Amino acid sequence: MTFLDASDTRNYRHVIGQFATGVTIVVIARDGEVRGMTANTLTSLSLDPLLLLIAVGKTAHWADYLDVGMPFSVNILRTDQEDLSHYFAGGARRGMAPPAFHFVPWQDTLRLESCLAALACEVQELLEGGDHWIVVCRVQALYTGNPPRDPLIFYGGEYRQLSPPADELNAP
Repeated sequence: MTFLDASDTRNYRHVIGQFATGVTIVVIARDGEVRGMTANTLTSLSLDPLLLLIAVGKTAHWADYLDVGMPFSVNILRTDQEDLSHYFAGGARRGMAPPAFHFVPWQDTLRLESCLAALACEVQELLEGGDHWIVVCRVQALYTGNPPRDPLIFYGGEYRQLSPPADELNAP
């Protein structure tokens, strides 16, 4: 058993990294520009009404586009879309060549064509959250992609995959 100093942000990142999350690309289109951002700080908030929370760094370029009522999409990535996660997590600014992807019109926004699943949302409220904005989002529409249904997972500072269910491992 180890107790770590909570005043050291590296310790916090290490401990919170033990919580596995899915990986998403959040997409907003405004004034003819399309902006995407990799996000894994996402949680369901309410079933009635359908609400979710995302956290956006206040210094992120994507934060400049946040306005109450603004439509956007949350696109849940597949295991084969790790390159997209890197690209939208700052790889574009570092000169990384974009992996192949397409956005398609959906609701009042754009959706990543080959994503595992997606939610069309609009910003309902922006709340202070330290160095991040807590974005309360009203879900407008839902989408699920075609199989395979293998989500990209982030755990311990690395991308991971779910293991197949035990019954699939033991199948003849």
